[in-house]
Parts: sequence; structure tokens; C-alpha cells
Amino acid sequence: MARPARFIPENKDGVLVEITARTIGARALLAPGPNPRRFNEVVVGVIGRALEVSPLELCAAVFLANHYHALANVRDQQQLSRFMQHVACNLSKEVGGRIRDWRGAFWERRYDAIVVSDEPEAQWRRLEYVLGNGVKEGLVESPLDWPGVHAARSLVHGEEMEGFWWNRSKAWAARNRGEEVATYDFATRYLVGFSPLPAFRHIPPGEYRRKVAELVRKIEEDGRAKRQDDPVAGVERILNQNPYEVPTRRTKRSTRPLFHVASKEARDELRREFVTFLAQYGVASEALRAGNLDAARWFPEGCYPPALAFVGLPPPPRPPLPPTRRITELESGGRELGEIPVVVVPTMTWSGEPAVPRARGQPP
Repeated sequence: MARPARFIPENKDGVLVEITARTIGARALLAPGPNPRRFNEVVVGVIGRALEVSPLELCAAVFLANHYHALANVRDQQQLSRFMQHVACNLSKEVGGRIRDWRGAFWERRYDAIVVSDEPEAQWRRLEYVLGNGVKEGLVESPLDWPGVHAARSLVHGEEMEGFWWNRSKAWAARNRGEEVATYDFATRYLVGFSPLPAFRHIPPGEYRRKVAELVRKIEEDGRAKRQDDPVAGVERILNQNPYEVPTRRTKRSTRPLFHVASKEARDELRREFVTFLAQYGVASEALRAGNLDAARWFPEGCYPPALAFVGLPPPPRPPLPPTRRITELESGGRELGEIPVVVVPTMTWSGEPAVPRARGQPP
């Protein structure tokens, strides 16, 4: 697949983006059945390790049967790309290869990343949209009822999600030595929390949780009004989906917006920056195709030129592999979590001052 020229505006405090990716043929390969606990552990473990590899600020994440949504505050395209590379690659291996025994492509195409303006209204609307997944489709009555990975529970209760990442190389080597490898051998336990939306960092954590709880109640009320007297599909039906079956109903394909904004002024400003970015990118790309190797230095800061390295600061060194340990005791229905190394993924610290949106037309 061709690598798109993604646009991340320059901002020292980062830029909020909404990330979306869909499974091949819209199949329910991400449905959390038949064992939702184990499935969620795998997904959260992949996210936790990805946040270690590329420590951006994850504000929300919701995994439905055939796609997922996430809100993340990123510094530049390189940070987002490294995070998504790990998520996409390891979900296809862990979920597609090991859980679903799926052969071939797992994702339909490259992920979408849509910039959200720094306006509080725009960011809150996107959070409402992301958390509303599962309810607006009539699958569950509340975001808190979704059996898969859903940020609503963590954001409302302030609890971290728990997952596991496995060092498959060590497990493979142990099996080659003829050793028995139990389920949680060579595993690292990850505790993943969520950062506040950038425009709401000044709100105390307790108040932020209350606001999200009110948002969840609004989503529940809107869902009931939309369904009227129709019942929801329910958790049992969600878990019993056939992940390999092509959906009979055509998947909704709405036009992808360039940006998510709350005002015309914000849209116009982002559009001007985007047009400038594309113009510079296009001139450099044409010159490079014409054989001018010096054009590799003409690309705008913060982008990936076609088939070339990232233009900007070099990436931070890749973190070492997390610690793992053999579980020596036999598993008897429970998990000896105390024997498994734990990694707590840090979230964005809450600031005491409200975020000040930069003036439109002014440099960041």
C-alpha cells in the first residue's frame, strides 16, 4: 500500500488525532469472543507495549468487532507512525494469527488519522463519538456494557486497563529446548491508563471523571431514544459472532473529513496550513522523481517523504524488552500475578492551567 502524506500541524503541546482502522472485509476479527478476558488482555498488552515504544498520550480507545477508534495526542508523524506500526503489526500477529488462526491480510488498508483542532468543543465531540461506539449501533445499552476493550470504564472509574505482552522469542526458544511453556510464561503485565484530552488538562482528575460519566449517561439516553422500543443485540450475541463471515449488510462508508473542528475559523486555519504543507511536499516529490537527489531536503518538517526516512529529529532509541519470568507453579484456574513483572504505562500529568488555544493565523 502507498504511504500517504500525513499532515500533523506543528504545536509544542502536541496535536490531537482521531485514529481509525478496519479489519479486512469488515469481518468481526476483533470481536472479543469466545473468551473476552483473554482477548482483552492481548489487546491491552499490545497497546501497553506500543506506548512504551512510542510514548504518546492516549486519551481514549474503543475496539469493536471489525474496527477500532482511538484519540491520541501526538508530537509529530514519526511518533504516531511508530505507535501505529507496533499496534497494527502485533494485533495482526496476536489476534489474527494466534487467536483467530487467520491467514493473509488482517487490515483492510492503512489507518486513518484525522487532526482534531485544539478547541475544547471539537475535542469533547470526538470523545463523545468514540465512546458512543457500541451504543449508537444498537449493540449494548451503555458503553460500560461493551465486553471488549472500551475506554469508558477506565475514564469513568479512573482504573487502569490490564493486559499482557509475551516475549514470543523466549517462549519459542524454551519449546525448542523441549520445555513445557505455560500460558503466562515469559509474559509482562501492563497497566494502561488514559490521559485527559489536551484542552481539559487543567480540570482535576475527579472532575474530569464526573464529566465523562455525564457524557456516558447522555450517550445512553441518546441510544434509547434512537432505538425507541427495539432491544439491543446484547453481550451474548456480540461474543457469538462468526469472525470469518463476510457481513451481509454493506459497511457504511462515509466521506472522511480533513479535520474535526468546532468553528469555521479553525477549519480555515488548518486548511491553509495543510495547503502549504501539500504544496511544499508536491514540489519536493516532483523534483525527486525527476532525479534531483537534493530535493530530499526540500520536504516539509515532520513528514515521511516517499520511500525516504522521516524529515525531522531522529527517533528516540527503542526501549529495551520488558522483563519476563518463568511461572514455575502449575496454573490451576487462577493467575499468580505477583510472579509476573509489571509495567505501569505513564499517562499525561494534569496541568494546573487551562490550555490556551493558539491564535488563528499565528505560528505555534
